[in-house]
Amino acid sequence: MQRLIFVLSTAVLAFSCLPDAAQEQAAPQTAPPAYTTVSGHVTCGDTNHPARFAAVLLIPEKPQPTQTADWANVKNEKDMAKLLAKNMAQTRKGTGLSAVSAIDGSFEMPKVPAGTYYVVAELKGYLSPLSALSSGERMSGGDDAVKKIQAQAEKIVVQDAPVRVDVRLERGGSISGVIRYDDGNPAPDVKAVRMVMQEDGKWMVDTFNPSMPAPETDDRGRYRISGLPKGKYAVSAELPTNQSTNGLGSGSFDMHPNYGDALVVYSGGVFREKDVKPVEVGAGEDVDGVDLVFPVDNLHVVSGTVTAKSDNHPLNSGWVNLNDAETKVNLRHTQLEEDGSFRFNYVPVGQYQLAISRAGDVDKDAPGGVVQMFNPTFLKSYQDAKLPIKVKGDQTGLVVQLADKPAAGTPAKPPTP
Repeated sequence: MQRLIFVLSTAVLAFSCLPDAAQEQAAPQTAPPAYTTVSGHVTCGDTNHPARFAAVLLIPEKPQPTQTADWANVKNEKDMAKLLAKNMAQTRKGTGLSAVSAIDGSFEMPKVPAGTYYVVAELKGYLSPLSALSSGERMSGGDDAVKKIQAQAEKIVVQDAPVRVDVRLERGGSISGVIRYDDGNPAPDVKAVRMVMQEDGKWMVDTFNPSMPAPETDDRGRYRISGLPKGKYAVSAELPTNQSTNGLGSGSFDMHPNYGDALVVYSGGVFREKDVKPVEVGAGEDVDGVDLVFPVDNLHVVSGTVTAKSDNHPLNSGWVNLNDAETKVNLRHTQLEEDGSFRFNYVPVGQYQLAISRAGDVDKDAPGGVVQMFNPTFLKSYQDAKLPIKVKGDQTGLVVQLADKPAAGTPAKPPTP
């Protein structure tokens, strides 16, 4: 330690003896980052009036690194609280690259770093370059997403002088209709999810798209999805089995997350995505009469238990998927109960595949809640398994046995249900 202090002291003394010019040359000055103001005005193209309280965003030409939540380090509720607090603090701080237009349509971003950006505005019912992105593309913000925005948005270069840019929004098309039960009753408070047919003929389902959130049906079951570019569309909806209740008092709020019962129906009266027929929407066209119907009869129960193959004890943690037998597309999912049981209600007649994954034994005395849902600590883990089933009536009492997960480095044998 004395020798290290001596070496450092000698280096400092030698550096202090250098001429002033040499010291200045050895310590180059770092220029402060350049900021300036970006301002402008947003107008509605169909009315020529201000676009009031529209979101205005600057999308960097070079994709920015995304902040990911480190779920692997979440071991308890305290870790979870810290992670959520960190994310909330970042959101409140903001990026400096967004604004909300005022009542006269004006906006201002006072502290924009130097760089090249694409200017995007969003207002419900109007077209936006962000509308063409899937929820995954918008969240990841990768090269493909930026390329789609480049084709439609205005490009600006920000240096040291203020930049003025105006945005004109054009109204998009729409799809509307009624979601009801087949006995004629309307289905209120149901999300109508937009589906967009891609160039490759596959469907993009916008379940979590922040630029086009799924509208909910009114008390008559009516919905309307607006701001659509010209293209081919469909609509899906889930049976509203996931509900919350709120009585009197602060402690009377309850959640009823019955995801396994959320039967999905599609426009055109079908239950599988592969059978959906597209609806064409022209530029600015309003298409009505795209209805969805939930059946109330000829629905069945699929239930059973997942156990360990070694000793038949029920597993108290894991996921069960109900998949399409042909395409293997996941139709629904649910978690295992503490007694190893699972249950799907409201299952139409057809061929399915049960798929069990991420199953194991969890310490029943360990803290539960959100942590165990996303990052469970297993006392023992088991292999995944798949079981084909044919639903003509209720399928109850099913038993799926899982083999032990092999030790690290040991080749796994194919699981047999």
